[in-house]
Amino acid sequence: MIWIILAALGVPIWLIVGALGGALWSRKRFKGAPGVFPCKVRLVSGTEAPSKWPRATAYARWVHDVLLVHAGIALVRSRALPVADGDGPVAPAPDVKLKGGDPVSIRLRLDDGSVVEVAAPAASADLLPGPFRQPHAAPAGT
Repeated sequence: MIWIILAALGVPIWLIVGALGGALWSRKRFKGAPGVFPCKVRLVSGTEAPSKWPRATAYARWVHDVLLVHAGIALVRSRALPVADGDGPVAPAPDVKLKGGDPVSIRLRLDDGSVVEVAAPAASADLLPGPFRQPHAAPAGT
């Protein structure tokens, strides 16, 4: 009788432990992929009112001109942001809190016309603009 009770309790516990282990493994694997950087994304203008910076940090990477943003404990909530154009240069962002150094941000105009602001640590500043890097000005006198 006791074996039936232990088996009935043990199966769901092992399923939960296995699911959590798989989720953590998936998260670690995604964060270690090349081109992935921590970020926070907020809507600046568009169909909805401007939003505040989220509390949780997401992870993103560029695939051509689409910014893929993964959020959640296991990074399973994904958003694809099709970007039409960069809306300015990478600049300091003192109003957002991020681990990993002073945050920098860039505004991106999406295909639907709305504008989002993406913030990342300064260490990821080279990955932040993706394919929308501002061209460097030529030195004077050349």
